[in-house]
Amino acid sequence: MPWAALLAGIAGYVDAICYLRLGGAFAANMTGNLVEVGLAVAQGQWGKAIWCASLLVAFFLGVVAARLILRTHHSARLSLLLEAGIVIVSATGLLGIAAVPILAAAMALQNEAVTHGIVALNVGFITGDIQTLGERLITDDPGEPPKRKAQAVLLLTILVFYAAGAAIGALASAWGAPALILPAAVLVGAALLPDRWTGLAAQRH
Repeated sequence: MPWAALLAGIAGYVDAICYLRLGGAFAANMTGNLVEVGLAVAQGQWGKAIWCASLLVAFFLGVVAARLILRTHHSARLSLLLEAGIVIVSATGLLGIAAVPILAAAMALQNEAVTHGIVALNVGFITGDIQTLGERLITDDPGEPPKRKAQAVLLLTILVFYAAGAAIGALASAWGAPALILPAAVLVGAALLPDRWTGLAAQRH
């Protein structure tokens, strides 16, 4: 699904902005934040450890919120619109460093919207997708090779878009928080397009 790849690009973009301009931590890549927690604890940097741990909590709460939204509204569209609103508020710069945990919750909304509303793959953190790619390429199951090939292509596309989004975000980071306007606009566009173009109505619970 092209929208899944595009949303992966948004995650990479937002991660780059947060890491470079809004506190040196990630909004989507929780593995990286957990490593930072461990490093900070080992170095006695308790403030940094607590800061990075707060992002893990924010992401978790975002997942819970997204699941409740999907359960009650049966559509990923609302999650993407809420995410866009959060990104727009963060782009004003009024939240300062507090934008990062809020954006972490937004990235959780996005990832859940994709994995349960578009395609069963992650677009906010890609370690699991790399594992899945290897499983699709090397398998003992001879069944449905065209389907496995299509999934492998989609996974590669997601990886490329995530990296490309991070690169574009790094270039745009010179603008600071206002650079977040771009992904917000893309999210609004994705949420408002017809279901037949985005697949937002295809639920996976």
